[in-house]
Amino acid sequence: MSDNRSIAYQEGKVSIYRASGVGSCLTALVAAKLGYEEDRSKYVSDILTNAAREGNMHEGAVIDTLKSELGWRVRGGQKSIEMKVIPNVIIRGHIDGTCFPPKMKNERLLEVKTMSRDRFKKWIGMGPDARTRLLSEDFESYGWQISAYMHQMGMAAIYTVKNRDSGVLDISEITVPPVDLKTIKKKIIEAEMWFKRGEIPPCTTTSSSKFFCPFPYLHEDVSPFGDEPDSELPPISDARTGLILTMAEHYAELAKKVATMKPIDEERKEVGKKLLTTIGVDGPKKTEVGQYRITRVDNTYSYVDKGGVAEELGVSVAEYEAVVAKNTTKKLTPYVTVKTMGTK
Repeated sequence: MSDNRSIAYQEGKVSIYRASGVGSCLTALVAAKLGYEEDRSKYVSDILTNAAREGNMHEGAVIDTLKSELGWRVRGGQKSIEMKVIPNVIIRGHIDGTCFPPKMKNERLLEVKTMSRDRFKKWIGMGPDARTRLLSEDFESYGWQISAYMHQMGMAAIYTVKNRDSGVLDISEITVPPVDLKTIKKKIIEAEMWFKRGEIPPCTTTSSSKFFCPFPYLHEDVSPFGDEPDSELPPISDARTGLILTMAEHYAELAKKVATMKPIDEERKEVGKKLLTTIGVDGPKKTEVGQYRITRVDNTYSYVDKGGVAEELGVSVAEYEAVVAKNTTKKLTPYVTVKTMGTK
């Protein structure tokens, strides 16, 4: 549901803070309540407009997929909810619905987000699960939003993110809100105190939320080039192919950093294992997806100091080798390599 109102506004005697905006910095919340004029650049406005349009287009498709392909029950889309902070101060938002995933007894809150290929890649790279990613600076505004919904609804949440380019869905369950209720209420009450005084608090945030702030002139160091444009590559309709492409891109990017960043190499290996599992250890040795050629390498390796072992056993090396050969089974340990098409 589209809502063009500011992140905070007055409705009669009631102060309204939008759930999608509670993750904004305190400066922006108070400026909105005081009626400051929004002044995003055209570049930033276009990014947000496009994201909202794409989100509206894909949300229904995501829910249809959850119901028709995964057997979920989903209901109550775009239901309006309100959380009372203090008298005449509320947080208002619209949830994407509630759901009953198979094999789960209790109803879950459903949140659907869509992202470009680059944004989705960043999302996956921010941690092993949705809650961890929602605590990162890049996605903390989403973390505040879903936390407000979870506290008000009293439910665990299913967080579903769709890669708009590939169709891949990342689905996670969140049982503990990323932001606790006390912290949310404290921030809104503090905003109200500044509003009552008619003053703007100094901005203390260091997060990337500054880039999308509707009041950039209240910040000193907002870069106009902080967001990555959407990919121009054509969408991929097959979810499995899209998943392979996403992991291949991640693997190739990490491989470039191996020489200087060993922790990245360990992550690359983990992504490689997942990529191998997705393709299948018995699948084709070469898979081409997008601009990537993925090759499975069937590697076997073992080493024994034959002379040392033979000496300890009191036998010749030949006798030892004969016994070992008779009792050895080689284990296949395949792995993958990823290279951009056209390179050696």
